[in-house]
Amino acid sequence: MKYVLIIILAIALLLSQGCGKKVELIEEWVDLSGWNEVIYHYPANGQGRGSWELSNNNQWATQKINGDPTILVSDIDISGTTVEGSWLMKGNNDDDLVGFVFGYQDPGHFYLLDWKMQTQDDNACGLAEQGISIKTVAADYSGPESGVLEASQPFDDEDLWNTEGTEGKVTLLHHEETEGWEFEKEYEFILRFDPGSFTVTIKDGEETIFCETLNDTTYQNGKFGFYNFSQAPVVYKGFKTITVISPSHFPWWIVIVAIALLLTAFAVFKKKRGATHFRTGDTDN
Repeated sequence: MKYVLIIILAIALLLSQGCGKKVELIEEWVDLSGWNEVIYHYPANGQGRGSWELSNNNQWATQKINGDPTILVSDIDISGTTVEGSWLMKGNNDDDLVGFVFGYQDPGHFYLLDWKMQTQDDNACGLAEQGISIKTVAADYSGPESGVLEASQPFDDEDLWNTEGTEGKVTLLHHEETEGWEFEKEYEFILRFDPGSFTVTIKDGEETIFCETLNDTTYQNGKFGFYNFSQAPVVYKGFKTITVISPSHFPWWIVIVAIALLLTAFAVFKKKRGATHFRTGDTDN
């Protein structure tokens, strides 16, 4: 009986190695010091060039210039990752665009989310509507990966301003006329980016302002970046990534070993029982 108990305990130990595995979440606060500035330049627009400043142990980034579009792009691929962060628009009298890019390949190819405070019809650049837009950006580009880009490359003034986008460069996937953002209020964003689909959620405290899931296969991997167009100062802060590690498949070899141990235990028990019966029979004779 002692051997049977030992074998049962061994089986339980083996099964415990394969059962009860849960999804593992790995959260990482991100050091932005390895990120790169991408600064577009529209000479006809007359605005300044974007400028990013890091603070709070390189975990916050402030875009300081009310100028042409600019991106602070990550040094990591975020496919299969949930990204969380926030925006804080510091008070002034402007009402333009904040957001982020993802699936970033180069300065001409990425997904773009932008958020406009108020509708604005710019005669030179077109109509930017109040609310949140998600766009696919795909413009011919062969220049440097970062830094100050050549003037009007790969975009002209209207390409990233128009809510509807521009043919051959920027395609609108979704627009929602949400409330406009407010000054001195911190908004949280959550991006889940998987190959072929992504979900974006934007919250004001406990209130969800925007939540949309889209299926699109244009970019199935790529980097993340903070985005700003003609709005300053804006603080991008609290940025972290959450990687989901799925549990491994159940190790069926454990079941096979467990069955083998059970059969061995049964054979040992039967053999011992037979031997005992044989000795008892000899005594009776």
